[in-house]
Amino acid sequence: MFDTDIELLVKTLRAKGHNVNGVHHVPDNAGEYGLIVDGSGVSLEEARELLERDEPK
Repeated sequence: MFDTDIELLVKTLRAKGHNVNGVHHVPDNAGEYGLIVDGSGVSLEEARELLERDEPK
C-alpha cells in the first residue's frame, strides 16, 4: 500500500470534492507518484497545487 502522506493527500482531495480514480508509482526520474484526479493524470506536485487552489482566499 501507499505511504501515509499519499493516503492523506488522496483523502483530502476526495473531501474537497475531487474524484481520485487511481494512484500509481512512476519511474524514479518522473517523481514518486502519479494520480488520476477528476479524469486527468497529475503529478504529486500538481495534486498539491490543486489543493492549494481549493483553499479559500
